[in-house]
Amino acid sequence: MGIVFPCVLLVGCSTAEKASRDEFEKLDNKPFEVVYEVTGSAVKDIAYGTGDQKNEATETVEAPALPWKKKVTMKGVATAPSLSLILGEKGGEARCVITINGKEAKRATAKGEFGTATCVAASPAGHAG
Repeated sequence: MGIVFPCVLLVGCSTAEKASRDEFEKLDNKPFEVVYEVTGSAVKDIAYGTGDQKNEATETVEAPALPWKKKVTMKGVATAPSLSLILGEKGGEARCVITINGKEAKRATAKGEFGTATCVAASPAGHAG
């Protein structure tokens, strides 16, 4: 009889582990919308993330027309949307903004000769709601 109790407990544990794993996979596969924006002047290059944690990818735009905007769909708890810019040798000022599911997640500003700005945001996938 004493052996039955640990087995029942073990089955309960594995069921709880499976439920946790299933919930994680559900969150990990839930897509979210990312909008990248760059405004200002004198931007030489923009680089932004387009992939997810399983298939990371970055796109580059040289000498973009400003204002610049790009929408991508991502997924993954460990995915980190990123956007960076570099100004030209004559300097200037520009801003990068990342919006996730309609809410601003990160903002940065670059100024001066070869100034840089980088925005990196956290995935909303791990948050309930």
